[in-house]
Amino acid sequence: MAGGIKTRVLVVGGAGYIGGAVTDILSDKKIPFTVYDNLVYEYQYLKPVDFIYGDIRDRKKLKSILPKYSRVIWLAAIVGDSACQIDERLTKEINSEAVKWLAKNYKGRILFASTCSVYGRNDSMLDEFSETSPLSLYAKTKLDAESYLLKHPDALIFRVGTAYGISDKFSRVRLDLAANLLTFRAVNFGKLDYFGGIQWRPYIHVKDIAAAFFNGLNGGSKGVYNLAVKNYQIKDVAKKISVFTKCRTEETGIPFEDLRNYRVNTEKARKAGLLKGLKYDLDQGIKEMISLASLNRVSPEAHDVHFNDKHLTDLMKNNKKIWGK
Repeated sequence: MAGGIKTRVLVVGGAGYIGGAVTDILSDKKIPFTVYDNLVYEYQYLKPVDFIYGDIRDRKKLKSILPKYSRVIWLAAIVGDSACQIDERLTKEINSEAVKWLAKNYKGRILFASTCSVYGRNDSMLDEFSETSPLSLYAKTKLDAESYLLKHPDALIFRVGTAYGISDKFSRVRLDLAANLLTFRAVNFGKLDYFGGIQWRPYIHVKDIAAAFFNGLNGGSKGVYNLAVKNYQIKDVAKKISVFTKCRTEETGIPFEDLRNYRVNTEKARKAGLLKGLKYDLDQGIKEMISLASLNRVSPEAHDVHFNDKHLTDLMKNNKKIWGK
């Protein structure tokens, strides 16, 4: 219970990639919820759930809606380093300023999707007390958002690792995620070129991200928690994909421009019960992508909507509205 209201969840950004899995698990568990989204990556929302079309910067609209919900799962964001660079002002408005407003104007429980990218570059195993060193606007705005939520009396912040896998049958497939994209390239071209190879990332299936959010709905966990299942080096991800696709792999001599390198410890989340029921591994995610790519149901070369930065760039070039403005 929060504010005397029966458990009811507002999933902000619920039509997106993580949102697809989150809304599935809420439906399965029969938890009342509503999706609030502006469909920047979708042209229509066909999932048969309660839905409100809205911009997260529409404070008047949100202020009238929020008191009806005991919990908010806040997934709305411009996600990814290159996507955030397209319009820095817009990125700050969406990723941090909107969250600052939420923290000041909502009294119920908040569950927030941050990112492990806030750690930047560090060769050590990192826990929630490790130094942060954001290298991109994306990571900086997420860290700013964390600072606002840490002042809220009931906020749970997940620093989410690198996602992969299929979310649900309604959400778009994201191909700007390492494991997903590399698998599609392996199937489509029979060869896998990858840059760098020694950099570490913590990985987690999108459905396991959703399971963690569900676990955090009613618990007393507050503050920051790392959220991942296993740390891998890029070269090991490529090798796994090679085994399943039987493609050739080759490390290119091109310098890897992404300086991020981090491994995370998730013991804090495990002890809090937030990792209960997580059941997917990277092998399963790769197999999902192989199946989808082999059926030619998604073309990574033809449809920019599967890449956050490409899609937002296309919208701007065509003078289309982003986030309702």
